[in-house]
Amino acid sequence: MALDYQILLLPRKDYWTWLQACQDYVLTFGANLTPEPQVAGGYMRPRQVISFPYFEGAFPEIGDPVRWFQKNFDGVRLDPIDSDDPVELRKDLRRRIEDNDRYGARQRPFHLVWPTDFPVVTQAFGANPQAYRRYGMPGHEGLDFRALTNTNIYACADGEIYEVGTWKKHAYGIHVRIQHRDGYKTVYAHLARALVRKGDVVRAGQRIGLADSTGNSSGAHLHMSLKRDGATARKETVYPKDIIDPTSFMVWPAAKQRPGAKSKMAIGLNLAGGDAPTQAEIIALGRVGAEAVLLPSSVSGEALSQVRQAAPGVRVIARVGQPATPQAARFVSQVAGEVGRLVRAGVQDFECGAFANEVQGGFGSAWRHGGEFGEWLDGVVTRLREIFPQIRLGFPSLAAGPNVDGRQAAAEEFLLQAEAAVEGADWVGASVMLSNGTPTGSTIAHFIAANFPGKPIVVTGADDAEEGVAAETRAIAFRALAESLSGATATVLFGGLHAGENPAAQSWEAAKIAAGMHM
Repeated sequence: MALDYQILLLPRKDYWTWLQACQDYVLTFGANLTPEPQVAGGYMRPRQVISFPYFEGAFPEIGDPVRWFQKNFDGVRLDPIDSDDPVELRKDLRRRIEDNDRYGARQRPFHLVWPTDFPVVTQAFGANPQAYRRYGMPGHEGLDFRALTNTNIYACADGEIYEVGTWKKHAYGIHVRIQHRDGYKTVYAHLARALVRKGDVVRAGQRIGLADSTGNSSGAHLHMSLKRDGATARKETVYPKDIIDPTSFMVWPAAKQRPGAKSKMAIGLNLAGGDAPTQAEIIALGRVGAEAVLLPSSVSGEALSQVRQAAPGVRVIARVGQPATPQAARFVSQVAGEVGRLVRAGVQDFECGAFANEVQGGFGSAWRHGGEFGEWLDGVVTRLREIFPQIRLGFPSLAAGPNVDGRQAAAEEFLLQAEAAVEGADWVGASVMLSNGTPTGSTIAHFIAANFPGKPIVVTGADDAEEGVAAETRAIAFRALAESLSGATATVLFGGLHAGENPAAQSWEAAKIAAGMHM
């Protein structure tokens, strides 16, 4: 799970002026935007951070936003910014960019720098209360960070080592405890080894250990807890042992980007919604100068020829049907004929098993989690490459959003469980929905860019969540998405065609505008 589910709530009055003030910040950190308090409150709840300019009268429809969110969306994290006009907001956000301080944490007297080399939280504070009640905790008592075995663990703040635990059978396994200023303490658990000793004075960002899975742990990661002396007695926390939530103290790490790296964006259309593209859709490919197109694998040879005539040199990606079986060999035998037909017609890119983290894509029936899907996909990729060595196979798009019992697995968690299959794919798919002019599913694309650097990304569905979104709004939103992907190569395929007098017009126009914005 990513911790960077952030949405900027902006005043409805002069919304576009406020939006322009946020442009650099959005391109740097990949935050989403909305003028709708209800949308902000429901966005990835309760894992999001809602940032907003905080001044009297900013949101007359709800009054004081802090009190409104606390009443209506209890538990979400709030980031009020003391800026009363767009000019001030731009300055405040510019300061955050320059300090690499996404949520303004560095402005606190005490803050925590990131303790691993991976900008991913795999378990939030307070998560899974049912699992932690047996230990007398209301929920997870810290943050779990992604960290591979023997990768570096860093001190979150200046301090002195007051304990080094070396007993692997301790719940925390090998661990390090640091005393900081003002009564704060941090604990770093499940290490392979500690690189410090009791009494050592350390600085923020100093290497203090190597990650592993010692103690009560099911896989390599870092568990970090934050405490403050007397917090439980003062009722500053409902947790025992002075444990407090470290989330708001964290300084988000900068996205790792090669010097001079710049995102590369290709534009196209998603036409995989039917058995074959219509004549109007084929004409549209030429009108927008499409560089890529997603088609169903059932597309006829005649339609494929028409697509190439309308858009010479277009990259064709074929979406192979949903798996009806968890047996990779059986699936390949079912689709090999269709894949072979398209390969002979010059198609090289294929996506197998789209939306595998939801029921319709096989979740709960063909596989129970990302690890099992990854094994299936590895089997499919290996067999298809043996038959067709020239093809490129992508890790398929996943449904964005959190875990929904019995219906859907969180996309980020599913990806990490299938990590080997992601690494083995030629590209990774991402599905992005637009809501109120904001690409609400964009965090999955940022997650892929951060965790699998260098892996090309194909946004297979840049879709509308509702009607009436202006084409220019769509184009700006998805161009911003591509620009913020830290040097990644991104292909954005516009889709989401709605019923109306000219149902495809907005998608085509958005793609055309975005094509004219090439970096």
